[in-house]
Amino acid sequence: MKIVCIGDSLTEGDYGVFGSNWGGNIKAENYPFFLSQILGVEVVNCGKCGFRSSDYLKYYQDGNATVTGADAVIVMLGTNGGMEPDADTPDNTAYEKLLELIKKDAPQAKIVLCTPPHATENPESPTYGHAPQVKQAVKYVRSLCEKQGYPLIDLATCPEFTSENEPIMQPNDGLHYGEVGYKVMAQFIADGLKQLKIV
Repeated sequence: MKIVCIGDSLTEGDYGVFGSNWGGNIKAENYPFFLSQILGVEVVNCGKCGFRSSDYLKYYQDGNATVTGADAVIVMLGTNGGMEPDADTPDNTAYEKLLELIKKDAPQAKIVLCTPPHATENPESPTYGHAPQVKQAVKYVRSLCEKQGYPLIDLATCPEFTSENEPIMQPNDGLHYGEVGYKVMAQFIADGLKQLKIV
Protein backbone atom coordinates (compact mmCIF):
# COMPACT_ATOMS: atom_id res chain seq x y z
CA MET A 1 0.00 0.00 0.00
CA LYS A 2 1.12 3.54 -0.79
CA ILE A 3 -0.16 6.67 1.00
CA VAL A 4 0.72 10.17 -0.23
CA CYS A 5 0.50 13.04 2.29
CA ILE A 6 -0.16 16.54 0.93
CA GLY A 7 0.02 19.56 3.21
CA ASP A 8 2.05 22.40 4.68
CA SER A 9 4.74 22.55 7.39
CA LEU A 10 2.72 20.24 9.66
CA THR A 11 3.07 17.55 6.98
CA GLU A 12 6.64 18.35 5.93
CA GLY A 13 7.73 18.10 9.56
CA ASP A 14 8.65 21.57 10.76
CA TYR A 15 9.36 21.58 14.50
CA GLY A 16 9.38 25.38 14.68
CA VAL A 17 12.07 27.56 16.22
CA PHE A 18 11.77 28.64 19.85
CA GLY A 19 10.79 32.31 20.12
CA SER A 20 10.32 32.73 16.36
CA ASN A 21 7.22 32.86 14.18
CA TRP A 22 9.20 31.55 11.22
CA GLY A 23 9.79 27.81 11.13
CA GLY A 24 12.27 26.05 8.87
CA ASN A 25 13.35 23.53 11.52
CA ILE A 26 12.40 20.54 9.37
CA LYS A 27 13.08 17.06 10.68
CA ALA A 28 12.66 13.58 9.26
CA GLU A 29 10.56 12.54 12.27
CA ASN A 30 7.32 13.97 10.90
CA TYR A 31 3.79 12.58 10.96
CA PRO A 32 4.17 10.71 7.61
CA PHE A 33 7.34 9.04 9.00
CA PHE A 34 5.51 7.86 12.12
CA LEU A 35 2.42 6.91 10.10
CA SER A 36 4.57 4.59 7.99
CA GLN A 37 5.97 2.99 11.15
CA ILE A 38 2.53 2.53 12.72
CA LEU A 39 0.86 1.09 9.61
CA GLY A 40 3.86 -0.71 8.07
CA VAL A 41 3.15 0.76 4.62
CA GLU A 42 4.88 3.17 2.23
CA VAL A 43 4.06 6.79 3.09
CA VAL A 44 5.29 9.59 0.81
CA ASN A 45 5.67 13.06 2.35
CA CYS A 46 4.73 15.85 -0.08
CA GLY A 47 4.36 18.59 2.54
CA LYS A 48 5.62 22.13 1.86
CA CYS A 49 6.22 24.69 4.61
CA GLY A 50 4.26 27.92 4.49
CA PHE A 51 1.90 26.82 1.73
CA ARG A 52 -1.74 27.80 1.40
CA SER A 53 -3.90 25.72 -0.94
CA SER A 54 -3.32 28.22 -3.80
CA ASP A 55 0.46 27.78 -3.39
CA TYR A 56 0.07 24.03 -3.29
CA LEU A 57 -2.11 23.95 -6.41
CA LYS A 58 0.60 25.73 -8.43
CA TYR A 59 3.28 23.49 -6.91
CA TYR A 60 1.26 20.43 -7.91
CA GLN A 61 0.45 21.72 -11.39
CA ASP A 62 4.17 22.38 -11.94
CA GLY A 63 4.84 18.68 -11.32
CA ASN A 64 6.58 19.01 -7.95
CA ALA A 65 4.30 16.51 -6.23
CA THR A 66 2.69 13.42 -7.64
CA VAL A 67 0.00 11.02 -6.45
CA THR A 68 0.58 8.48 -9.22
CA GLY A 69 0.20 4.95 -7.88
CA ALA A 70 -1.23 6.07 -4.54
CA ASP A 71 -3.84 3.93 -2.81
CA ALA A 72 -4.74 6.78 -0.47
CA VAL A 73 -4.03 10.53 -0.43
CA ILE A 74 -4.26 12.55 2.78
CA VAL A 75 -4.76 16.30 2.29
CA MET A 76 -4.21 18.63 5.25
CA LEU A 77 -4.07 22.34 4.41
CA GLY A 78 -5.42 25.52 6.00
CA THR A 79 -3.01 26.34 8.81
CA ASN A 80 -1.62 29.25 6.76
CA GLY A 81 -5.03 30.75 6.10
CA GLY A 82 -7.09 31.60 3.04
CA MET A 83 -9.90 29.11 3.53
CA GLU A 84 -13.31 30.42 4.62
CA PRO A 85 -16.52 28.48 5.30
CA ASP A 86 -18.85 31.38 4.44
CA ALA A 87 -17.14 33.03 1.47
CA ASP A 88 -15.71 32.16 -1.92
CA THR A 89 -11.96 32.65 -1.68
CA PRO A 90 -9.12 31.89 -4.10
CA ASP A 91 -7.81 29.32 -1.62
CA ASN A 92 -11.17 27.54 -1.37
CA THR A 93 -11.24 27.33 -5.18
CA ALA A 94 -7.62 26.14 -5.29
CA TYR A 95 -8.30 23.46 -2.66
CA GLU A 96 -11.23 22.05 -4.62
CA LYS A 97 -9.29 22.20 -7.89
CA LEU A 98 -6.38 20.37 -6.23
CA LEU A 99 -8.76 17.61 -5.12
CA GLU A 100 -10.12 17.29 -8.67
CA LEU A 101 -6.58 16.96 -10.07
CA ILE A 102 -5.72 14.30 -7.48
CA LYS A 103 -8.86 12.36 -8.46
CA LYS A 104 -7.87 12.55 -12.13
CA ASP A 105 -4.24 11.55 -11.50
CA ALA A 106 -5.01 8.72 -9.05
CA PRO A 107 -8.56 7.57 -9.84
CA GLN A 108 -8.20 4.44 -7.71
CA ALA A 109 -7.01 6.31 -4.61
CA LYS A 110 -9.14 7.15 -1.59
CA ILE A 111 -8.81 10.89 -0.92
CA VAL A 112 -9.04 11.70 2.79
CA LEU A 113 -9.30 15.27 4.07
CA CYS A 114 -7.81 16.29 7.41
CA THR A 115 -8.77 19.36 9.38
CA PRO A 116 -5.72 21.29 10.57
CA PRO A 117 -4.97 20.73 14.27
CA HIS A 118 -4.87 23.04 17.27
CA ALA A 119 -2.89 26.30 17.07
CA THR A 120 -2.04 28.40 20.09
CA GLU A 121 -4.26 31.23 21.27
CA ASN A 122 -1.60 32.56 23.64
CA PRO A 123 -1.02 36.25 22.75
CA GLU A 124 2.59 35.96 23.96
CA SER A 125 3.38 33.21 21.46
CA PRO A 126 5.32 34.20 18.31
CA THR A 127 2.75 32.36 16.16
CA TYR A 128 -0.25 34.04 17.76
CA GLY A 129 -2.78 34.85 15.05
CA HIS A 130 -2.85 31.49 13.30
CA ALA A 131 -5.67 30.13 15.49
CA PRO A 132 -8.49 32.12 13.82
CA GLN A 133 -7.26 30.98 10.37
CA VAL A 134 -7.16 27.38 11.57
CA LYS A 135 -10.70 27.59 12.97
CA GLN A 136 -12.01 28.92 9.65
CA ALA A 137 -10.19 26.18 7.73
CA VAL A 138 -11.59 23.51 10.06
CA LYS A 139 -15.15 24.70 9.39
CA TYR A 140 -14.51 24.87 5.64
CA VAL A 141 -13.04 21.36 5.42
CA ARG A 142 -15.86 19.86 7.51
CA SER A 143 -18.42 21.58 5.30
CA LEU A 144 -16.73 20.42 2.09
CA CYS A 145 -16.70 16.81 3.33
CA GLU A 146 -20.42 17.05 4.10
CA LYS A 147 -21.23 18.53 0.70
CA GLN A 148 -18.97 16.41 -1.47
CA GLY A 149 -18.74 13.18 0.49
CA TYR A 150 -15.00 13.10 1.11
CA PRO A 151 -13.94 10.99 4.10
CA LEU A 152 -12.80 13.18 7.00
CA ILE A 153 -10.19 12.76 9.71
CA ASP A 154 -11.06 15.57 12.11
CA LEU A 155 -7.64 16.25 13.58
CA ALA A 156 -9.01 19.43 15.18
CA THR A 157 -10.79 17.14 17.67
CA CYS A 158 -7.62 15.28 18.76
CA PRO A 159 -7.99 15.26 22.57
CA GLU A 160 -4.25 15.60 23.25
CA PHE A 161 -3.96 18.82 21.24
CA THR A 162 -5.02 21.50 23.73
CA SER A 163 -3.74 24.79 25.15
CA GLU A 164 -2.65 22.96 28.31
CA ASN A 165 -0.60 20.46 26.29
CA GLU A 166 1.21 22.98 24.08
CA PRO A 167 4.46 22.73 26.12
CA ILE A 168 4.53 18.99 25.33
CA MET A 169 2.98 18.84 21.85
CA GLN A 170 4.02 22.20 20.36
CA PRO A 171 6.97 23.17 22.56
CA ASN A 172 8.82 25.61 20.31
CA ASP A 173 6.19 28.02 19.06
CA GLY A 174 2.67 26.79 19.83
CA LEU A 175 1.98 26.10 16.14
CA HIS A 176 4.46 23.51 14.90
CA TYR A 177 4.63 20.19 16.67
CA GLY A 178 7.55 18.36 18.23
CA GLU A 179 8.36 14.65 18.04
CA VAL A 180 5.75 13.74 20.67
CA GLY A 181 3.12 15.81 18.85
CA TYR A 182 3.84 14.31 15.44
CA LYS A 183 3.66 10.81 16.91
CA VAL A 184 0.24 11.59 18.40
CA MET A 185 -0.86 13.12 15.08
CA ALA A 186 0.25 10.01 13.18
CA GLN A 187 -1.58 7.71 15.60
CA PHE A 188 -4.79 9.77 15.34
CA ILE A 189 -4.59 9.68 11.53
CA ALA A 190 -3.80 5.95 11.53
CA ASP A 191 -6.82 5.29 13.74
CA GLY A 192 -8.94 7.44 11.41
CA LEU A 193 -7.79 5.51 8.35
CA LYS A 194 -8.68 2.24 10.10
CA GLN A 195 -12.12 3.53 11.08
CA LEU A 196 -12.71 4.56 7.47
CA LYS A 197 -11.54 1.06 6.40
CA ILE A 198 -8.88 2.57 4.15
CA VAL A 199 -6.12 0.51 5.80
